Parts: sequence; C-alpha cells; structure tokens
Amino acid sequence: MQNFWDRLLVTVFFADVAGFTAFSEKLDPEQVHRIMDGAFSILMNEIHEYEGTINQFTGDGVMALFGAPVAHEDHAQRACHAALTIQRAMIEYGKTIISDFGVNFRMRVGLNTGPVVVGSIGDDLRMDYTAVGDTVNLAARMESTAKPGKVLVSENTYRRVRRHFAFAPLGKVKVKGKEDPLDVYELMDKIERQKSGIDRQIFSDMVGREKELNKIEIQVLKAVNGEGSVVNIIGEAGVGKSRLVAELKKRGIIHQAALLEGRAVSIGRNLSFHPVIDLLKQWARIGEHDSGGTALKKLEDSIRWVFPEGMHEVLPFVATLMGMKLSGKYKERIDGIDGEALEKLVQKNVRDLLARASERTPLVIVMEDLHWADSSSIELMETLMRLVGTHRVLFVNVFRPGHRETGDRIVETIKEKISGQPELMWLILSVLSKN
Repeated sequence: MQNFWDRLLVTVFFADVAGFTAFSEKLDPEQVHRIMDGAFSILMNEIHEYEGTINQFTGDGVMALFGAPVAHEDHAQRACHAALTIQRAMIEYGKTIISDFGVNFRMRVGLNTGPVVVGSIGDDLRMDYTAVGDTVNLAARMESTAKPGKVLVSENTYRRVRRHFAFAPLGKVKVKGKEDPLDVYELMDKIERQKSGIDRQIFSDMVGREKELNKIEIQVLKAVNGEGSVVNIIGEAGVGKSRLVAELKKRGIIHQAALLEGRAVSIGRNLSFHPVIDLLKQWARIGEHDSGGTALKKLEDSIRWVFPEGMHEVLPFVATLMGMKLSGKYKERIDGIDGEALEKLVQKNVRDLLARASERTPLVIVMEDLHWADSSSIELMETLMRLVGTHRVLFVNVFRPGHRETGDRIVETIKEKISGQPELMWLILSVLSKN
C-alpha cells in the first residue's frame, strides 16, 4: 500500500440529482442508467473543460476538485464557471428527459473553498486521488442545501470570486454539522466582463509608478497625433500592472482615442482567439446574453459604420473568427475555404478592420494577461501589431515574465520583426518589479 498526501488550498465541487430516489422509483433501471449516463457526460465535459478533476462518482452525482492535482490560482473561478455552465446545460437536458421519460430532472451544486489534505490512496494496481477535511464536508452541505437547479457557495468561495460573479445572498443558513448558522450565497451568473484597472475596484493612491505612467501617456498622445507604438507592461502578479492601466484610463488624453480591451483567461490555452474575440465583442457592443442573430447584427452595424465599402468582404471572416453562424451571402463567401488559407484571410480582414477603424479615431488597444493566451491569439497579435508602423494604433500588452510561448514570444517578435521597420516610431518595454 502506497499513500501520498499533501495539504493544498482548493475548491471542492459537489453535484447530485435533486429527487433522484423519487424519479428512479418511477422508471426502469435501464432508463435511469441512460439518464445518468447523459448527465455524467455533461458533468465530465464541463468539469474537464475548466481543468477540474472528478475524483468520486456518488451514484447520482460527482465530487470534483479544482486546484488539485492540477494547480490553478483561480480554482474558485474555474469551479464557478463550471457550475454555471453545467446548470445551463442541464436545463436543456432536462427538457429532453421530461419529453422522453416524463420526469423532472434537475441538479444541485455546492462549492466550498479551503484547505484539504489530498493524496493518492491504493497500490500499484489501483490508485485513487482523493481529498479529506472539513472543506470537503462543507462543500457537500452546500450541495445538499441547494434547491433544484441552483448553485450554492460558501462565504469562503464567495469572497474569492465576488468581483467576477453575481450572487444572491441567502443570509444565515443552518448547516448540518455546524454549531452556528453560516452565510450562504446563490451563484447567479458571471459578471459581463472583468474590466481592467479601475474597474477592479482599486481605490488607493498609486505610488512609485508615475514615470512609467507618464511614458505610456506620451505614447497615447503620439497615437492621437498619428504615430503608432507598442508598450509591453511586464511584471509578476501583484506588482501593479493592472493598476497602471487603471491610472492611464483616468488621464484626459485617453478620451481622444477609442479604448478597446481584450483579456486572456487562465484557461485560455484551450480557447482559440479568446482575447481578440473579447476585444471585438467590446468594440461591437456585443453582450454576454445576446442571441446569435443579435450579435451578428451588432457586428454588421459596427463594421458598416467604419468600413461600409468593405463590409461584405470583412464581416464573413471576422464573424468566423468569433464563432458566429453565417448564412446566405456571408456563408457563400467562406464556403470552400479552410485550413491555412482561411486563417490568413481571417488575419488579413481583422487587420484591415482595425486599420480602417483607426482612420476614424486613434485606437488604444489594451490586451491583459497575454501570458495565458493561446498560440493562435499570439500569432494574430503579431500580425496586428504591425499596424503601428502606419496607423494611429497603440498596443498596450500586459503580461507576466517567463512565459516562453506567449509574452516572451511577443517581446522577441517586436525586437526581431517589428522594431526593425523604419516607420516604427517608438517602443517601450516596461518591466515592473516590487522594488
């Protein structure tokens, strides 16, 4: 017998079927098996999508860990994203179940964040990764307290993610095994988009960054006056990168340009073009809950406003990048184009769109957390940054050092390919430290 144990901070996820005993008694065991197979497929797909680990099947649900054995500093956010996605998928799945079997099917989810003892238990023939401790017990209580179709989180989880998700406070709730009632929160939705800088609720005075801020402000002024440039803000977590962006957004000069923001997320290596899509959605004012038709119409209107004569050529490729469903003349334009040819046309048309937009108004494009971006996004960014040689575009790239395939690659690209262009007017490499 081999046991390997460690103490880690994780978010524990529990989900089970509400009223499982009641509906299973109405159905044939084979029907119950079919229903649960479909539910388990949804659970596994979404938990794995956010890099959680399912370590226990409970018959009518699962227990999963976020933050172990795969370590993620944003494990609580990942668990919340997974929970919301699962509940939304279960709504559609439930419609199928009631149609096919005549029974209601809904799940309850509970989350709690805290320290656990994790480890592998077993021998060479069978090894199970598990977690034990009060954190696990409280997560299970959150799940059992949740109403059908809902997600409940403890105060521990709430405090970690409250700036990223919307909650309904349920007040003090008596939880089995706890002497005093606990604050419990119902997870409602994710906040539209995580903003940079000041939108992250940073209110204290900035100290010691005036020099860097002044340099970036000068680049905004140059963009307004026709000279593009690239600014890289590089530093470890917590040194004030986003704060620098926040302060930049307070400066009056920023109102003379169009500020566009994109952000890579920690699961971004699995999300092609996520920061660029994020930026384009903001530019076109596409909301999180817009239908496919509404989103396409907003994109169409936005492109027509800046590029009327090129709209029918540009839109199909930009929409394809954004994963939009096309029909009619737009679909005909991209039919038969795939692979490298499609990729090059997508890059060209996104570049043409931003170039034309910058002719109407200078652009300040802030791309945050690029160290988490996927390779497709980095490649597209390399193409887009060439605009600074001939257009009124300032790129402000924000990332951590030591990421060879993303941030480090951008730095090398600028040094080797972009800064060699005689028309490139300026380059700042701003490396921040805690000192």
